[in-house]
This record gives sequence, C-alpha cells and structure tokens, in this order.
Amino acid sequence: MGIKSIKLAIPLLLLSSQVTFGQLAAKKGVTQDELYKHLNGLFQKDTEASKAEVLKEAEFLAKSKREEDLLLAGQIYRGLEKTAQEEAIKKSITKKFPKGITARNEAFGKLFEKNGPGAQQTELLYAELIKKFPEASFEEKNRGIYGYGISAIAQQYASEKNLDKVSYYLDLLKTRENYTNAIFAIGRELNQQKEYIYTQAMLEPVYLKLSQQKAAANEQKNNAGLQYLGGISLQYAEALLGNQQVDKALEILAKVQRELPSETATIAYAKALEAKGKSLDAFQLLETEVIKNGKEPKLMAELLPLYSKLNNSLSDTASYLKGLNARIDETLVSKLQGEMVKKDAPQFSLVDRSGKEVSLASMKGKVVVLDFWATWCGPCKMSFPGMQAAVNKYVNDPDVAFLFINTWQKEENYKELVNNFINENKYSFHVLYDEMKDRDKSVVTAYGVKGIPTKVIIDKEGFIRFQSSGGGADVEKIVHEISTKIELAKKG
Repeated sequence: MGIKSIKLAIPLLLLSSQVTFGQLAAKKGVTQDELYKHLNGLFQKDTEASKAEVLKEAEFLAKSKREEDLLLAGQIYRGLEKTAQEEAIKKSITKKFPKGITARNEAFGKLFEKNGPGAQQTELLYAELIKKFPEASFEEKNRGIYGYGISAIAQQYASEKNLDKVSYYLDLLKTRENYTNAIFAIGRELNQQKEYIYTQAMLEPVYLKLSQQKAAANEQKNNAGLQYLGGISLQYAEALLGNQQVDKALEILAKVQRELPSETATIAYAKALEAKGKSLDAFQLLETEVIKNGKEPKLMAELLPLYSKLNNSLSDTASYLKGLNARIDETLVSKLQGEMVKKDAPQFSLVDRSGKEVSLASMKGKVVVLDFWATWCGPCKMSFPGMQAAVNKYVNDPDVAFLFINTWQKEENYKELVNNFINENKYSFHVLYDEMKDRDKSVVTAYGVKGIPTKVIIDKEGFIRFQSSGGGADVEKIVHEISTKIELAKKG
C-alpha cells in the first residue's frame, strides 16, 4: 500500500545540537527543518524500504516523554495507515498530558462550535479555559488558539450587535497574528447587519495597512495577512456604498478588479457602477467577463437583468444570448489554441471494472479523453456531473473515447469502493484501474500528473494536445470546454 506525503504541522521542541531521532541518530545537530525534510522525503519515495524507515522514526518518537513528539508520531502513523498505533498514541497523550496541547485544543473546541452558546456564555467559557490552561504555560508557537478564542467572542458579540464589546475584544487582538482574520470575519457579519458606519471605521485602517504592505511586499518580502486584502477591500467598499460614499467605493473596486480580479469583485464593481448611474458601464464590465470566462451563473444573474433594463425590456433576449454564445465560443477557441501542445502520449495498458485489459494503442484513430481521479477526491467528484454530460454528448461518436483512470487509492478494497461509487451515482464511465502499489509504474506518474483531477486530451495520432488539472461544478462550462478541446484535437 502506498503512503502519501504529510505536512508536518506539529513542531518538535527537542531539536538541539545534542538531540537525535530514529534513523538520524548517527547525526549531530539535527534541525527541525532537516527532520521534516527527511520524513517527507521518506513518504514521497513511497517504497517498502522508505515505509520501514519512517516507521522506525515513528516508533522512536512514540517512546518520547514529550507531547509534541507523540503528536508527530501519531501523524506519521496516520500517514502509514497504522490506525491502531495512531489511536494508542491519542489515548496515551490524553492520559499523560491532561493539561497539554491536545487536552487544551479539545476543550477550546467548544468555543468554535457553529451553534454554540451566546456571546456572554462564550466569554465565561473562555475565562474558565484560560484559567485551566494558562497561555503562559505554552511556548509562543503554541499560543495561536488563544487569539482565535478571543476572535470567537468578538464574532459572537458582533452577531448580537454589541459594538462596545466588539471594540473591546478587537483591541485585545491587535497585537495577535489573527487580527486581520478577525476583522475580515467581523466585517462580513456587520455589513450583513448594515452597521456600515462602524464597519467602515473598523476596516479602513486595516485596508490602508494591507494596501501599503502589498505595495512594499516585493522589497520587504512581508506577505503576512495579504491573503485577506481582496476580501477586506470588498467589505470596505461595501461599507462605503452603505454610507453613500459611492465615488470612493468605485475607486477601491476598480483597483480590486484590476489587481485582484475575481467573480465577486466583478459583481461588486458592477453594482457600484449601477448605483452611480453607470448601468451601461456595469453591463459592459459583466459582458466582458462572461465572454472571457464563460456563462458563470452569478455573472449571468447580474448581466441579463441589466440587458433588459438598458433595452427597456423590448429587445429579444434569446437573440442576444445567441450572439453572446458565439463570442464566448470564439474567445474560448482562441484561448485553447494558444494552450495546445503536441507531445507523445505515454502508452499504457490497464484493466477495467469488468477485468478486461484496455490499451491506449487500441484507441489509435480516436480522440481520447483521460480523466485521472480517486474516490476520496472532492474536486474530481464535483466535476463528474459535467463529465457525464460530456460523455453523453459524444456517446454516438465513434471517433471519441473517454477513459476514467482511478489512481492514488490507498485502500486495499479500492475496487469495491470504485464500483459502489460508480453504481450508486449511475455514471456510465469506462473506468480503468491504475497501478496503486508501485508509483513509478503508474500511468499517473508517466503523464507527470501532480494533482487530481487532471484531464488529458489525446488526438487521433496519439499526441497529447491538452493537459490541465483542477475541477469545477458548472456542468455547462465543463461540457463546453471539453467539447471545444475535443473538436480542436480532431483537427490535429
């Protein structure tokens, strides 16, 4: 059974010039990064020898008297699918460290429950928790949860419109790493409640700070919190609009649309333009995005009413959509032609669900669509209704074949899982089973796949013309893109 790389989130605090670990015991001066690199390297090798070596590391760590080491051992056992050992580690941690990281995190979990107590009860619970688990008793890198606890209280008070309490707890958060995250969550809540005056005042300094930080990011290499800039900008603009400061909101939204484009940003900008009386500009903005990215439902929900409004409901929407579709097709074809490649498709022969051997060589003369997937892969399954629609579209086309290559399954009974999944969902996919034990011999490796789902389009001569990863749920968009790629591949 294969093993997968793990992201080691639990730091080892024993690392020093005199500390050694398992198979690293012969080395001195082991650093934390070296240990993590060593462990992840073993996981990525995915061989029996590497499994044996990493197991020794886990067994060594499991004997430690430090909670952090036991937590890491548990992570390793999970990666090796050693469930019994992982559970034993969990039980031993709870008994050995009743006031340790694990016990504390489990206790703090009550603060973050979606349907938890009200703000005052959450506040009292937090007071009890910090008394039982004093923040100072943990090392700095293990204190992050306290900030999130304060944030949870502030969000509860925001939902209850107790702005004085929100201000009090935000002041406590200002020096903590999760301050921007808290501002983002609270800004969303208060905008929904139309508390625009408070929200604008709260968001403005954060927006300005992040904007300045982004401008200097390349020089200072300081990107902390910048992932929230787009969201904070949109919330700030929403508050400005709520306070009738339309021009300032438009300035910010234009910047977001230019520097951090997204569907949400486009819609917000369009609505602001309409509020300014610039309905035609809003319509053109939305139409451009639709032509570029396809008929995303949320964009279309804004575009079509604007079209009717601008035409006084007198124009033929069906005719407009026909012309819009033509422009979308033209843009997509041009884009995909620029992405086309031409390289030999690695040959393979795999067994399907019925036990029949299927080879790529036997498909020569057809355009072949490969879809690499696994039953545990959410994005893979999300795209399947669209892929089923694509299969249905070409079901009577003798020149097109779809092969759904099941790969990276770690379960021993993966064939049973696959069969149940396909049957329960009534998919008519031609599923092939990849090599699961030896990664070096798998088709997914031969095709250089780094993540799934990955879809590959092979032309009639056996050349890869398209290869892309990622999934989506828009059936129409999936069918449109797959069909366009197939038709381009048919032309060679």
